[in-house]
Amino acid sequence: PLFAGAQRVVDLGCGRGELLNLLREAGVSAHGIDVNQAMVEVCHEHGLSAETGDAVSFLAAQPDNSLGGLIAIQVVEHLEPAYLTRMLELAFYKLAPGAPLVLETLNPACWVAFFESYIRDITHRWPLHPDTLHYLVQASGFSSATIQYRAPVNDGDRLQHVPLLPPREGKEHNPILVDLVDIVNSHADKLNARMFTYMDYAVIARK
Repeated sequence: PLFAGAQRVVDLGCGRGELLNLLREAGVSAHGIDVNQAMVEVCHEHGLSAETGDAVSFLAAQPDNSLGGLIAIQVVEHLEPAYLTRMLELAFYKLAPGAPLVLETLNPACWVAFFESYIRDITHRWPLHPDTLHYLVQASGFSSATIQYRAPVNDGDRLQHVPLLPPREGKEHNPILVDLVDIVNSHADKLNARMFTYMDYAVIARK
């Protein structure tokens, strides 16, 4: 929906072209860029528009204000900081006014995402805290930028509250037990807020 009605949308790190195909089905013209030639060939086999190349080189060759949208899914964590900031700077100049920029990545602020996903991939270069990527996008000139969180950790994988069972008939809860249950549950809430939140997030901005 963010790209509804857009033309000349670019998918950086397009891979096998899943998003390119969805955009085509929605009537949105899109072009993919990927450093992996094999992935680009798969796109071509499905009749998708794609080419081999890197983000900065491609964007630098585009006219200013010419792109109708830019998206990168699970890409920015593979980039060195200097390269990322250059890419964002170019994105600002190459996107048309009002065109969307979408950067989706793993959420290293979620400990599960960091330890179970991020560090498993040796091609990851730099973990980007949501606030950090949000700031970098704004610093590149995008005045309107928000963070949207994706893929919540399943409730079954989160720390559960300790239930306070009803007291025996004619008895009252021991105040020490009540306080202990409250403390344990409070600690569970704090850990859930750090360890078990959202696996991914996206920074969405418009020029």
